[in-house]
Amino acid sequence: MIRYLFWAWYFIGALLLIVFSIPESLQFSNGLFLIFYAAYALDLTNKGIEQPFLSDQSVSSWRGLPSWLSAIVIWSGGMGVEWIGVHSGRLFGSYEYSNILGPLLFGVPVTLGFAWIAVVCGAVLISNDFGLTGVRLSLVRALQTGFWSVLLDLVLDPVAHAKGFWHWGSSGGLYGVPWSNFLGWFIVSAALSLSLQVFKISRLSVRRGTRLYQAILIMFGLMAVREGLMLCAGIAGLGVLLAEGSLYYAGSRQIKKL
Repeated sequence: MIRYLFWAWYFIGALLLIVFSIPESLQFSNGLFLIFYAAYALDLTNKGIEQPFLSDQSVSSWRGLPSWLSAIVIWSGGMGVEWIGVHSGRLFGSYEYSNILGPLLFGVPVTLGFAWIAVVCGAVLISNDFGLTGVRLSLVRALQTGFWSVLLDLVLDPVAHAKGFWHWGSSGGLYGVPWSNFLGWFIVSAALSLSLQVFKISRLSVRRGTRLYQAILIMFGLMAVREGLMLCAGIAGLGVLLAEGSLYYAGSRQIKKL
């Protein structure tokens, strides 16, 4: 159910954001999109854990938290670091949020916690296990999560800044987004991914997670073109290709094992 709800919301929202514009009376839909995005990414993660990749039941000594508790940890952690960022300028740089993404809680939209769930779960879904298990798998997956998250944010953040979702207090970096922001994204997303279980993810969830990741990049990449942020559009195209290559690598490893 959540799968169809998300994709319906995605295509309608993408059409409005890229071709037209979202009416002020429908601005609440931006926050709802983040909630649906998070729910779908978390659902894919849960199903991927229940049907492990290659039917491999091996797990690490650190199995992670139950999915619902992981979601709470990521939401709380995401909101916490955003609160620190908004009020101190540390971690990400100096910035402030508008109310486009929903009501503010101590200066941070309540939907931002869901955005972190979506980003972290989405990045975990397309991270390869490289045949590893245990603590090594946890650490390697965390590093990959940081990489995929930053690659997405290199497109997302400048576009969101240009659209007025939030405002940066600097003019340097990438289209006004300071480079420290991307380092902060790497650290935070990698750390939050450690709360998730480290079962090998099913191939179906990996494939659907890849399509989800690519869809977000495509949407923001096209928005970048509309806003004249051509470097971000190029990064989006690169991200789509890298995600496809990662999926191909995972599939080739499965064939070799069979």
